[in-house]
Amino acid sequence: MAGLGKAVVAAWEPYRRWGWAAVSFGVHRGLGALLARKPERAPRWLPACRQKSSVSFLSRPDLPNLAYKRLKGKSPGIIFIPGYISNMNGTKALAIEEFCKSLGHAYIRFDYSGIGNSDGNLEECTVGKWRKDVLSVIDELAVGPQILVGSSLGGWLMLHAAIARPQKVVALIGIAAAVDSLVTQFNQLPIEGSEFHLWD
Repeated sequence: MAGLGKAVVAAWEPYRRWGWAAVSFGVHRGLGALLARKPERAPRWLPACRQKSSVSFLSRPDLPNLAYKRLKGKSPGIIFIPGYISNMNGTKALAIEEFCKSLGHAYIRFDYSGIGNSDGNLEECTVGKWRKDVLSVIDELAVGPQILVGSSLGGWLMLHAAIARPQKVVALIGIAAAVDSLVTQFNQLPIEGSEFHLWD
């Protein structure tokens, strides 16, 4: 059994090193350059157990309430925009939160309508409704200039948010940003008989 444990650790070690390199040259490097301050070394991976914190809700008339967590701090603030069917408790969202804590910057992570702790029915959600979610977070929760970090589908949404709110968005960071996948899928649909709507 002891030999098996050593083999598992030996097999895992290269992946741990690769994961740290990806974080060091990805999110940390981009945010560090934008914030003009060298970050302190972050932990190699997030702890398996995290202390639970309460979830807040953004109430919106005629729209589902959005679950979010906000870290107060200095400006510019950072907003994490998750990918498709991802929630605010994903690995990237939590890693960026730890990074913002180390620098003392404000940070917001949230769940889209119909996802995680937010209200709404996923089957009724569209990209247009999630765009409204992002704009609600920027308008109602964010204070001062913001850096948007969009992951996958969040990359598409952060671009639309930056166009809609140029006075509040000062920088964009894409993580595997799927900025053209929706257009590509839309263009591949048959012209007749399609009920797919890119926006609502």
